[in-house]
Amino acid sequence: MGGERRQKFVREVGSVVLGVLIALGLGAIATEIGWRVEVRGARAAMSGELGELIGQGEERVKIEACIERRLDDVARVVRDAERIGRLAPLGDIGLPPYRTWPRGVWQSTLDAQTAAHLDSELLDNYATAYDFADQMATLHRGELDIWTRLHTLSGPGRAFSAEEARTLELAISQARFANRMMALAGIRMKQVTSAYELGYDRAEADLYAKQPIAAFIICQPIATEIPTGYGQAPMRGVSQRALDNPITRASLGLGVKRQ
Repeated sequence: MGGERRQKFVREVGSVVLGVLIALGLGAIATEIGWRVEVRGARAAMSGELGELIGQGEERVKIEACIERRLDDVARVVRDAERIGRLAPLGDIGLPPYRTWPRGVWQSTLDAQTAAHLDSELLDNYATAYDFADQMATLHRGELDIWTRLHTLSGPGRAFSAEEARTLELAISQARFANRMMALAGIRMKQVTSAYELGYDRAEADLYAKQPIAAFIICQPIATEIPTGYGQAPMRGVSQRALDNPITRASLGLGVKRQ
Protein backbone atom coordinates (compact mmCIF):
# COMPACT_ATOMS: atom_id res chain seq x y z
CA MET A 1 0.00 0.00 0.00
CA GLY A 2 1.49 3.33 -1.08
CA GLY A 3 1.95 6.22 1.35
CA GLU A 4 -0.90 8.23 -0.12
CA ARG A 5 -3.31 5.28 0.01
CA ARG A 6 -2.20 4.51 3.56
CA GLN A 7 -2.87 8.08 4.64
CA LYS A 8 -6.28 7.98 3.00
CA PHE A 9 -7.08 4.69 4.79
CA VAL A 10 -5.98 6.11 8.13
CA ARG A 11 -8.11 9.22 7.58
CA GLU A 12 -11.15 7.08 6.75
CA VAL A 13 -10.66 4.87 9.82
CA GLY A 14 -10.11 7.96 11.93
CA SER A 15 -13.32 9.47 10.63
CA VAL A 16 -15.25 6.32 11.46
CA VAL A 17 -13.76 6.14 14.96
CA LEU A 18 -14.44 9.84 15.52
CA GLY A 19 -18.00 9.37 14.33
CA VAL A 20 -18.50 6.46 16.68
CA LEU A 21 -17.06 8.43 19.59
CA ILE A 22 -19.25 11.41 18.81
CA ALA A 23 -22.31 9.18 18.59
CA LEU A 24 -21.44 7.52 21.87
CA GLY A 25 -20.86 10.90 23.49
CA LEU A 26 -24.12 12.28 22.20
CA GLY A 27 -25.89 9.13 23.39
CA ALA A 28 -24.38 9.52 26.84
CA ILE A 29 -25.39 13.17 26.93
CA ALA A 30 -28.91 12.31 25.83
CA THR A 31 -29.11 9.60 28.49
CA GLU A 32 -27.88 11.99 31.16
CA ILE A 33 -30.41 14.61 30.09
CA GLY A 34 -33.12 11.96 30.18
CA TRP A 35 -32.23 10.98 33.75
CA ARG A 36 -32.17 14.60 34.83
CA VAL A 37 -35.69 15.01 33.47
CA GLU A 38 -36.74 11.84 35.31
CA VAL A 39 -35.19 13.10 38.55
CA ARG A 40 -36.89 16.48 38.22
CA GLY A 41 -40.24 14.78 37.67
CA ALA A 42 -39.70 12.41 40.58
CA ARG A 43 -38.81 15.24 42.95
CA ALA A 44 -41.92 17.16 41.91
CA ALA A 45 -44.08 14.08 42.54
CA MET A 46 -42.39 13.41 45.89
CA SER A 47 -43.09 17.01 46.87
CA GLY A 48 -46.80 16.23 46.69
CA GLU A 49 -46.44 12.92 48.50
CA LEU A 50 -44.29 14.44 51.24
CA GLY A 51 -46.83 17.24 51.57
CA GLU A 52 -49.56 14.68 52.28
CA LEU A 53 -47.35 12.80 54.72
CA ILE A 54 -46.24 15.93 56.56
CA GLY A 55 -49.85 17.11 56.76
CA GLN A 56 -50.88 13.79 58.29
CA GLY A 57 -47.98 14.07 60.73
CA GLU A 58 -48.96 17.63 61.68
CA GLU A 59 -52.51 16.39 62.17
CA ARG A 60 -51.27 13.83 64.70
CA VAL A 61 -49.33 16.49 66.60
CA LYS A 62 -52.46 18.65 66.63
CA ILE A 63 -54.70 15.96 68.15
CA GLU A 64 -52.10 14.30 70.39
CA ALA A 65 -53.61 15.94 73.48
CA CYS A 66 -57.16 14.91 72.44
CA ILE A 67 -56.09 11.27 72.26
CA GLU A 68 -54.36 11.48 75.63
CA ARG A 69 -57.53 12.92 77.20
CA ARG A 70 -59.65 10.16 75.68
CA LEU A 71 -57.27 7.57 77.06
CA ASP A 72 -57.54 9.28 80.47
CA ASP A 73 -61.32 8.86 80.19
CA VAL A 74 -60.98 5.21 79.26
CA ALA A 75 -58.54 4.61 82.13
CA ARG A 76 -61.11 6.08 84.59
CA VAL A 77 -63.78 3.77 83.18
CA VAL A 78 -61.52 0.77 83.76
CA ARG A 79 -60.52 1.92 87.25
CA ASP A 80 -64.11 2.53 88.34
CA ALA A 81 -65.28 -0.78 86.87
CA GLU A 82 -62.54 -2.67 88.71
CA ARG A 83 -63.45 -0.94 91.98
CA ILE A 84 -67.13 -1.96 91.86
CA GLY A 85 -66.72 -5.09 89.77
CA ARG A 86 -68.97 -3.86 87.00
CA LEU A 87 -68.70 -1.79 83.83
CA ALA A 88 -71.03 1.16 83.57
CA PRO A 89 -72.90 1.68 80.27
CA LEU A 90 -70.54 3.29 77.76
CA GLY A 91 -70.96 4.62 74.25
CA ASP A 92 -68.52 4.63 71.31
CA ILE A 93 -65.15 5.89 72.55
CA GLY A 94 -64.01 7.02 69.10
CA LEU A 95 -60.76 6.41 67.24
CA PRO A 96 -57.72 8.39 66.04
CA PRO A 97 -58.18 9.30 62.35
CA TYR A 98 -57.46 6.54 59.86
CA ARG A 99 -54.76 7.56 57.36
CA THR A 100 -52.92 5.75 54.55
CA TRP A 101 -49.38 7.19 54.93
CA PRO A 102 -48.60 6.98 51.19
CA ARG A 103 -45.16 6.11 49.84
CA GLY A 104 -46.03 4.95 46.31
CA VAL A 105 -44.11 7.75 44.56
CA TRP A 106 -40.99 7.06 46.61
CA GLN A 107 -41.25 3.32 45.94
CA SER A 108 -41.71 3.95 42.21
CA THR A 109 -38.64 6.19 42.24
CA LEU A 110 -36.64 3.35 43.77
CA ASP A 111 -38.07 0.67 41.47
CA ALA A 112 -37.42 2.72 38.30
CA GLN A 113 -33.78 3.30 39.32
CA THR A 114 -34.42 7.04 39.26
CA ALA A 115 -33.28 7.29 42.87
CA ALA A 116 -29.83 6.04 41.82
CA HIS A 117 -29.38 9.26 39.83
CA LEU A 118 -29.99 11.50 42.83
CA ASP A 119 -27.04 13.01 44.60
CA SER A 120 -26.00 10.49 47.28
CA GLU A 121 -26.59 12.93 50.14
CA LEU A 122 -29.98 13.93 48.73
CA LEU A 123 -30.94 10.27 48.36
CA ASP A 124 -29.99 9.60 51.98
CA ASN A 125 -32.08 12.57 53.15
CA TYR A 126 -35.14 11.41 51.23
CA ALA A 127 -34.67 7.92 52.66
CA THR A 128 -34.55 9.35 56.19
CA ALA A 129 -37.78 11.33 55.68
CA TYR A 130 -39.57 8.28 54.31
CA ASP A 131 -38.23 6.12 57.15
CA PHE A 132 -40.23 8.30 59.54
CA ALA A 133 -43.29 7.86 57.31
CA ASP A 134 -42.82 4.09 57.44
CA GLN A 135 -42.60 4.25 61.23
CA MET A 136 -45.91 6.12 61.39
CA ALA A 137 -47.58 3.62 59.05
CA THR A 138 -46.40 0.70 61.20
CA LEU A 139 -47.43 2.41 64.44
CA HIS A 140 -50.85 3.25 62.99
CA ARG A 141 -51.58 -0.35 62.01
CA GLY A 142 -50.82 -1.46 65.55
CA GLU A 143 -52.81 1.44 66.94
CA LEU A 144 -55.96 0.31 65.11
CA ASP A 145 -55.66 -3.12 66.74
CA ILE A 146 -55.22 -1.56 70.18
CA TRP A 147 -58.27 0.69 69.82
CA THR A 148 -60.33 -2.27 68.65
CA ARG A 149 -59.50 -3.94 71.99
CA LEU A 150 -60.47 -0.78 73.88
CA HIS A 151 -63.85 -0.79 72.15
CA THR A 152 -64.74 -3.94 74.08
CA LEU A 153 -65.58 -1.49 76.90
CA SER A 154 -68.52 -0.04 74.97
CA GLY A 155 -71.85 -1.62 75.80
CA PRO A 156 -74.86 -1.60 78.15
CA GLY A 157 -73.04 -2.64 81.36
CA ARG A 158 -71.70 -5.96 82.62
CA ALA A 159 -69.59 -7.70 85.23
CA PHE A 160 -65.90 -6.78 85.16
CA SER A 161 -62.89 -8.62 86.59
CA ALA A 162 -59.52 -7.49 87.88
CA GLU A 163 -57.83 -9.66 85.24
CA GLU A 164 -59.70 -7.83 82.49
CA ALA A 165 -58.67 -4.52 84.06
CA ARG A 166 -54.98 -5.49 83.81
CA THR A 167 -55.37 -6.45 80.14
CA LEU A 168 -57.07 -3.16 79.27
CA GLU A 169 -54.59 -1.10 81.26
CA LEU A 170 -51.85 -2.61 79.13
CA ALA A 171 -53.80 -1.69 75.98
CA ILE A 172 -54.18 1.87 77.26
CA SER A 173 -50.42 2.11 77.81
CA GLN A 174 -49.78 0.76 74.32
CA ALA A 175 -52.21 3.29 72.84
CA ARG A 176 -50.45 6.15 74.65
CA PHE A 177 -47.05 5.00 73.39
CA ALA A 178 -48.29 4.72 69.78
CA ASN A 179 -49.86 8.17 70.00
CA ARG A 180 -46.70 9.82 71.34
CA MET A 181 -44.39 8.05 68.90
CA MET A 182 -46.57 8.98 65.92
CA ALA A 183 -46.52 12.63 66.94
CA LEU A 184 -42.74 12.45 67.39
CA ALA A 185 -42.23 10.79 63.99
CA GLY A 186 -44.43 13.43 62.36
CA ILE A 187 -42.36 16.22 63.87
CA ARG A 188 -39.06 14.60 62.88
CA MET A 189 -40.19 13.95 59.31
CA LYS A 190 -41.08 17.60 58.81
CA GLN A 191 -37.82 18.71 60.44
CA VAL A 192 -35.76 16.47 58.13
CA THR A 193 -37.67 17.62 55.05
CA SER A 194 -37.20 21.27 55.96
CA ALA A 195 -33.59 21.01 57.19
CA TYR A 196 -32.41 19.32 54.00
CA GLU A 197 -34.64 21.46 51.75
CA LEU A 198 -36.29 18.45 50.14
CA GLY A 199 -39.38 20.51 49.36
CA TYR A 200 -42.99 19.59 50.00
CA ASP A 201 -46.37 20.80 48.84
CA ARG A 202 -47.73 23.03 51.60
CA ALA A 203 -51.23 23.02 50.09
CA GLU A 204 -51.31 19.21 50.32
CA ALA A 205 -50.16 19.38 53.93
CA ASP A 206 -52.80 21.96 54.83
CA LEU A 207 -55.60 19.62 53.71
CA TYR A 208 -54.84 17.71 56.91
CA ALA A 209 -53.06 20.17 59.16
CA LYS A 210 -55.71 22.89 58.98
CA GLN A 211 -58.69 20.70 59.83
CA PRO A 212 -60.43 22.17 62.91
CA ILE A 213 -60.22 20.20 66.15
CA ALA A 214 -64.00 19.79 66.12
CA ALA A 215 -63.71 17.73 62.92
CA PHE A 216 -62.02 14.86 64.77
CA ILE A 217 -64.26 12.33 66.49
CA ILE A 218 -61.55 11.58 69.02
CA CYS A 219 -61.65 15.25 70.14
CA GLN A 220 -65.41 15.13 70.76
CA PRO A 221 -67.13 13.74 73.88
CA ILE A 222 -67.73 10.01 74.10
CA ALA A 223 -70.94 9.14 72.28
CA THR A 224 -74.05 9.17 74.44
CA GLU A 225 -75.81 6.43 72.47
CA ILE A 226 -75.26 3.15 74.33
CA PRO A 227 -74.85 -0.03 72.25
CA THR A 228 -77.30 -2.81 73.04
CA GLY A 229 -74.54 -5.41 73.35
CA TYR A 230 -70.80 -5.96 73.63
CA GLY A 231 -68.26 -6.86 70.96
CA GLN A 232 -68.22 -3.36 69.48
CA ALA A 233 -65.51 -2.09 67.10
CA PRO A 234 -64.34 1.24 65.67
CA MET A 235 -65.63 2.82 62.45
CA ARG A 236 -69.30 2.00 62.78
CA GLY A 237 -71.13 3.30 59.71
CA VAL A 238 -67.89 3.95 57.81
CA SER A 239 -69.22 2.48 54.54
CA GLN A 240 -72.12 4.92 54.41
CA ARG A 241 -69.84 7.85 55.24
CA ALA A 242 -67.54 6.83 52.39
CA LEU A 243 -70.52 6.69 50.01
CA ASP A 244 -71.76 10.08 51.22
CA ASN A 245 -68.29 11.62 50.77
CA PRO A 246 -66.82 10.09 47.58
CA ILE A 247 -63.28 10.70 46.41
CA THR A 248 -63.39 12.88 43.30
CA ARG A 249 -60.86 14.86 41.29
CA ALA A 250 -62.22 18.00 42.93
CA SER A 251 -61.84 16.56 46.43
CA LEU A 252 -58.23 15.70 45.60
CA GLY A 253 -57.58 19.25 44.42
CA LEU A 254 -57.29 18.22 40.75
CA GLY A 255 -58.73 20.06 37.80
CA VAL A 256 -61.38 18.76 35.44
CA LYS A 257 -59.93 16.04 33.23
CA ARG A 258 -59.84 17.01 29.59
CA GLN A 259 -61.34 14.62 27.06
